[in-house]
Amino acid sequence: MHRHIAAALVAAALPAAAVMAETYVCRVRPDARGAWIPATLIITYQDETGEGLVYDEIIKTFFDKPLPARVKVDNDKRITFVWTLPEFKVPDGATVLRFDFRATLLKKSRRIVVHSSPAGFDNEFSGRGRCRLQG
Repeated sequence: MHRHIAAALVAAALPAAAVMAETYVCRVRPDARGAWIPATLIITYQDETGEGLVYDEIIKTFFDKPLPARVKVDNDKRITFVWTLPEFKVPDGATVLRFDFRATLLKKSRRIVVHSSPAGFDNEFSGRGRCRLQG
């Protein structure tokens, strides 16, 4: 079932312009129950332009389209992407002002660590997993 979800997310996340991009499909396990960490994270990245897009079930639920990601670090060992979920409402009607995300992908092992934190709060969520290069 997870493969079907990942395939659907990849299909939805890939705009025509990003076809030549590297696409990573990552399975992530949150470190704590109830953490704002996606189970499946898709990252597309064009090395030539430095542009990235991210898509996951959280983004799908609240925005229904991939969001831009900025590359914060890119060296021989790792690449770190950062992105923000702008203000949105959760099902109980509460407004979330902003959620900041950071994902670090180790290039050789394709292991990933994802962190998220809500604006205005001290708590941070995290999760770990492994990615595969789609293609």
